[in-house]
Amino acid sequence: MATKVPCKLLIADDYANAADALAEMCSDHYDVRTAYSGREALRTVLDWRPRVAILDIDMPAPNGLEIAATIRVAPNLEPIALIAVTGRTAQYDRAIAIKYGFDAFLSKPVDSRELLRLVAQYCDDDSQAPRR
Repeated sequence: MATKVPCKLLIADDYANAADALAEMCSDHYDVRTAYSGREALRTVLDWRPRVAILDIDMPAPNGLEIAATIRVAPNLEPIALIAVTGRTAQYDRAIAIKYGFDAFLSKPVDSRELLRLVAQYCDDDSQAPRR
């Protein structure tokens, strides 16, 4: 019987305490890496190829929106689910995030149960394949 490989999960936020808290919450179930800048997040996605990326929209350049747009057009990249995490709460911000390629949008402070539900949806259920 083959051992199931843990799902790869990237958490990117320029506020290290926020990224580390989310990583700690998810590390028992997933293979988690953190990034503390937009550049580090993009490099990690392209090199490590996670199944799910949780991106803070308001990181310094490239911000989460720019990272999402880049990921969605990157050649030879497996499908990846993108979850926006931000202090923004307006419906307009949610629509912009979806336009840039995010699959889900969560406002800070993040509800841990909702975040874990979303990650599980994309990691554990093959019928919920992330977008390309």
